[in-house]
Order: sequence, then C-alpha cells, then structure tokens
Amino acid sequence: MDKVLKEILSRITPTPEEHAEEQQIVADISRRIEKFGVKPILVGSLAKGTDVRDSKDIDIFVLFHKDVPREELEKKGLEIGRKVFSDLKLKTEIDYAEHPYIKGYMGKYVLEIVPCYDTKEIKSAVDRTPYHTHYIKKKFLEKPELRGEVRLLKQFMKGTGVYGAEAKVEGFSGYLTELLVINYGSFPKVLEATAKWDFGEAIDPEKLWDNKDALKYFFPNADLIIVDPVDKNRNAAAAVSKQKLSELIVAARDFLEKPSAGFFFPNEDKAISASELRKRMKMRGTKILGMKLVHKKINENTLHSQLRKTIKSVSSDIDKEGFRVMKTGYWTDEEETSMVLFELEVFELPRIKRRNGPPVNKALSEQKKFLKKYEGCRPYIEGDHWVADIERTYCKATDLMQGIIKEKKGFGKNLTEAKKITILEDEEILKNKDKDYQKFLSCFFTPCA
Repeated sequence: MDKVLKEILSRITPTPEEHAEEQQIVADISRRIEKFGVKPILVGSLAKGTDVRDSKDIDIFVLFHKDVPREELEKKGLEIGRKVFSDLKLKTEIDYAEHPYIKGYMGKYVLEIVPCYDTKEIKSAVDRTPYHTHYIKKKFLEKPELRGEVRLLKQFMKGTGVYGAEAKVEGFSGYLTELLVINYGSFPKVLEATAKWDFGEAIDPEKLWDNKDALKYFFPNADLIIVDPVDKNRNAAAAVSKQKLSELIVAARDFLEKPSAGFFFPNEDKAISASELRKRMKMRGTKILGMKLVHKKINENTLHSQLRKTIKSVSSDIDKEGFRVMKTGYWTDEEETSMVLFELEVFELPRIKRRNGPPVNKALSEQKKFLKKYEGCRPYIEGDHWVADIERTYCKATDLMQGIIKEKKGFGKNLTEAKKITILEDEEILKNKDKDYQKFLSCFFTPCA
C-alpha cells in the first residue's frame, strides 16, 4: 500500500510553479478587493495547503463589519465581485450559499468572491469558513505531514465519486476530509475506521461534548455526525447522503482488501451502443417512463436539489396508485434540458381495485360514512371488515404520469415553470445523443445477466 500511496501523492501534489501562479492570482484579486475599503481573506484548500493538482477552486472571502445590515452585505458583496471579474474580463455566474455570491471562471480556475461577517457570533452560515481555515492551518502547523494525507483522501473520494458537498453530489466536503485526517491521523487509518462505520457514527475531533452518546439525540436521524470544532452545535457532515456514505464505506473496504491506483484514478465510464441499450431494456422486462423537462437555466445546486425532490414526489404518487417503482434516476445538461427516469415493475393494473373499510364492530358513524361514499359499488363484508370494489382512476402508468404533469404537485419550484414537459416511453428515451446522457443510460441499465 505504501508504494501505491507514494506514487499517488506525487501525482496529485501541486508543483511549485502551479502554486506560484495561484498566489499571483490571489494577490491580484485581493488588491482589487481592497480598493473597496474591505478586507479580503483566502480560505479553502489553497489557504490550508490541502489542494490537489489541476483541480482548483480559489475562494476569497470579503469581511464586513458585524453591524453592516444583511441586505447591504449581499448588495456590496455582489457589486465587488462583479466589478473585479468584469475588470478581468471573466465569465461570471451567481451562486448561492446562505446568500448570493459571484463565481468567475479563469481557465482551469474557478474563482469565488464571497461576502461574510467578521465575527465569532455567527450571523450567516459562511461566517464560520474563515474560522475553519484558521483551525485547520493551526493543526497542520503542528503536523505538516497531514496535508499529504488529506490530499490522498480527497483524491480517493474523487475517484470513488463521493467528494463534494454540493447538491449535485451530496458527498464529503474538503473540510470534512481534513477533519477526518486530523481525527484518525492518516489516510490509511481513515479508511480502516470508515470500513467499520455504522450509520449514525459520531465523531468529535476536539471532544467538545462530554457525552458522545448525546450527539445522536442532538442530531436525530443523522447518518453521520462529525462535530464542527468551531461550532459544537453544528454537524459538519449534515450534507452527506446515506448513498454517498454507503459508497465510501464499501470503497474503503475494497481498497484495504486490494490497494490499487484505480480507486484514485478510475477508468472513465463509456457509453454503450444504442443496440446494446435496447437489448438490456428488453431483457429487464420492465416499463421505462421518462419525463423530459425543457426549462430555463437554473442554478446548478438548486437544479439538482429540485430534480431529486421531483423524483421523490412523483415516485410516491406512482406507488400510491398501485404501480410499483423499481428504480429512478435523472440526468441534466445543467443548461435547459433534464430527464427523469422511472423504471416500473408494475405498470398496468385492472380496472377495479379493492377499498378496505372499517370493521363492523367499530363506530357506526364510520361505517355509515363508508357505505354512503361507496353505495354505488355495493359494499360487502369480508371477514370483519367492510369492503368495496371500486374503479381505478388510472389503469396505465402513462395515464397517471400525464395527470401528475398536469398538476405538477411536488415538483421543484423552478421545475413547475418548465417550458415543456414530455413523457417518453421505453426506447423513446434513447433519442437524445448527448454523450454524457448516453453514459448515464449505460450506468442506469446495468446488465442483469
């Protein structure tokens, strides 16, 4: 394992030339920000020395006095970001944390200028970030070798698809990788511990809680709890989904059993042919319904969150009507087209369904209510309950989907305003020739034999 890790670390550690270029960019942007009479501060992986080669987010926070009104902070923060990036002639985009901020794109670099309050009394979620940076830098001054361990963990998480706290991934943030390494002491020890994790695992790096068991009550239903060293009442792992937690646990087990560079740098998924996709679909014997949404451009984090919300809501409605969802997934070009897929085990039902009523020995008022409601269906007794055979509203899943689209109940807010929503069945979903979409389908339709 040591040989593999040494080779990986040499590949992912930034070169002196790379760091020199980055420091020049930071210095230039900081000077431009200072002209507005505010203080810039570099945060994130670059500031802490845990950045990975050729994967660059440069995060600069702009500190405002704690007495500045929230509205003014947001307004001035955006003005500063727009002006700085405009002078540099960079493409920009507004993103959102607890409040909006500006992102700029400079070649391989993604630059962020984020306003926050200069205060220990947290007024906005992003106010913690400078303190996160200070805490990690202090720890790494004591043990500088941990920076390499963090880089290994970051690359391992990237390679296994669990890195990133944004809504698109719902995985582990860079800050979490740093906390895990600080807590366990090295990359291998993080994996050894992770391989044995159970859901609800609680980690308190600075032992801020006297009773570790109390964490599970303070953070109910959390799949992973990592106490934020700068705020004992915050779960730094709150954004990690059970899916990504599970994927990390399994990846850790697999790597420890057979260490390989492939975990860090996996082969790129390749799209299979349309004919092979058709073959796989036919072999499954299920019904595939696609919901194609054409919409205006939506912020990336917002879009992914709303697509997941829509899938959850529509799946629930399908199941309630008696059809059965086996698998779901979604794809988006993050511009104007998104596709939501539902694979159904049950997709056509008889015209009649059974409606169970109250027991005959319970409240008479409830019995009369049931009998009146379904009197046209001639309710009868089965065992000790009233029963009625009633007509279904939908016998085919495709008809139900049309009704769902018409109402858009449970859709993500922005998706209710989609310009066009089209239902596609089975092979119709193959018509989009986008390469990323074809890769998505190749993963969705895994071979079953």
